[in-house]
This record gives sequence, structure tokens and C-alpha cells, in this order.
Amino acid sequence: MLENLLATGSALAPFFVYLLLGMFLKRAGVIDDELAAAINSLIFKVFLPVNFFKSIYTADLSGLFGAAAVPYVMIATLIIMFALMKISKKLTDDPAKQGALVHTGYQGNFMMFSLPIAQRIAGDAPQVLLILTGLLITVNFTSIPLMEHYRSQVRIRDGRQSGEEKTSFVQLLIRLLRVPLVDSVILGLIWSVCHIPMPAIGRTVVSGIAGCVVPLAFVVMGAKLDLAHIRANSGLALRQVLIKLIAIPALVMIVPVAAGWDSASITTIIAAFGAPSAVVSVSTCGSYECDEELAGEIVTLTSFLALFTVFVWLFCFRQAGLIGQ
Repeated sequence: MLENLLATGSALAPFFVYLLLGMFLKRAGVIDDELAAAINSLIFKVFLPVNFFKSIYTADLSGLFGAAAVPYVMIATLIIMFALMKISKKLTDDPAKQGALVHTGYQGNFMMFSLPIAQRIAGDAPQVLLILTGLLITVNFTSIPLMEHYRSQVRIRDGRQSGEEKTSFVQLLIRLLRVPLVDSVILGLIWSVCHIPMPAIGRTVVSGIAGCVVPLAFVVMGAKLDLAHIRANSGLALRQVLIKLIAIPALVMIVPVAAGWDSASITTIIAAFGAPSAVVSVSTCGSYECDEELAGEIVTLTSFLALFTVFVWLFCFRQAGLIGQ
């Protein structure tokens, strides 16, 4: 037990340090909101796509395309979304708050949180990238119709609209293809399947850029944490934290454990469904006239607590012999 506790702690300790460093640098005035936003944009548009490309083009993908993990996480994400739509109605009558609860509940910080943790424990196993790509596609494809539904509900409540607006399938597809991470996955798959050689200097540059992801991602996450944002909606936000960090991971892990999936898949699914709410949820809720303040409180709370809850999840599964063997 002590060995597994130390192994899990040593795996996650660097992320705690990076997070605390980001909080310290923010307090010291080294990083301000503008710089944090710029670094965050750089990570999403450059560093993470390069990391995805590197991990996929160097991986042995044979036999993985028939794996059940990818369709499972995509279906699980849809089920979670619809379940949260039902649950949110029981928690509040306000459609603006319902939209914030659903979006922060099913859209996790997959790239900035789940990816580094999964790669830290599972290494460069291709399951990590394929599972997270499946989640990324599902969330990006469903996010707009979901939030348009709640914006319409808010406007109908306020008497400003009589029916719901619709986004076409083609518009959703175009939006998905504009996501740099999706483009990097497609490019990596083409590179791997076609066995295109990578020059030595190219490998050095790609590896160097990919290596920036983990420290930068968690330093920025730490700089963005602001517990002063926890205000009027703290009760509703705390309930959402329990759903997001405890209930959802517990339910999602039933099938992978019962089916005896491999360690890399189980690790990635824990890191993905135990991840904090995505930072983008705050701006998305604001853009679609949902409760931006509630979304900010949920993002802050889940970001602060997720490393602790994921530590417990990983320790329990390591103790059960399901990961890290």
C-alpha cells in the first residue's frame, strides 16, 4: 500500500509544484491575466497540437482502431451530457444556470490537465491520444447545439425569442476542422500510416516544443486560479464539484474495470473524466447568455480540487492492480 501511495504521489507531485508555482508567480506580479491568456492561447494553438502530432506519428497504431475505448468514451460523454440536462433542472429553474451546470459538467480540461497526467503515467501509449481525441471531437461537435439550446431557453424566458436557433451539420463540421488539435491528429495519422520519414532536425524541434506542454499548462492553470471568485453560487457550485469529480468518474469507470481494459486506457479515462471543468466554459457560457459567474466558480473549484481527487482515484486503481503494473 505504501509503495503504491508513494508511486502515485511521485507521479503527480510535479503537477502540484507547477500549479503552486503559477499561483506564486501570479501573486508576485510576474504573470498577469493578459500574459496568462497569451500563453494559454500559445499552448492550445501550437504546443499541444505539436505534442499530439509527435505522440501519434511515433506510435504503433496497429490494432488500436478496433479498440472499444474510443467509442465508449464518446458515447459516455453524450450520456453524461443528457443526464446533466435532466439533473440541472432539478437543481435550478434558471436556464442560464442550467446551461452553466451542463457545460462545466461534461466538458473537462482534457488537454491541459488529462493529457499531461495520462502521459506521465502511461507514457506515449497511443491509447492516450486516441481516447482524448474522441472526447475532443464529441465535445466540440455537441457544444454549440447544446449552448444554443440554453441561450434560446434564456431568451424565451425573457420574452426575446419564440423558438430555438439551429446550427447546420456542415457548420459544425467546419468548426471541428478548424480546431488545431483535430488537425494535428489527422496529420499525425497520415504521417504514421504512410510511414513518412521525419528528418533528425524535425524530430529534435518537435520533441523540444512538445516538452514545453506540461510545465506551461500547469503554471498557467495555477496563475488562473482565483478562489475569491467563489461567491453567491457556492452551494450550487459545490454540488457540481461532487458530480464532476466524484460521481461521473465512478460511473464511467465501471465498464473499463469490468471489461479488464489495459492500464493505459484506464489511466487515460480516469484522467479525462476526473478532470476539472474546462476554462473555456466561462467564456462559452458568457457568449451564449448563460451564467458566466457560476461557470467561473465551478471552474475554479474543480481546478483547485481535481489534482487531489485524481490522486485518490489513481491510488485506488493502482492499489487494485489495474494501473501501473
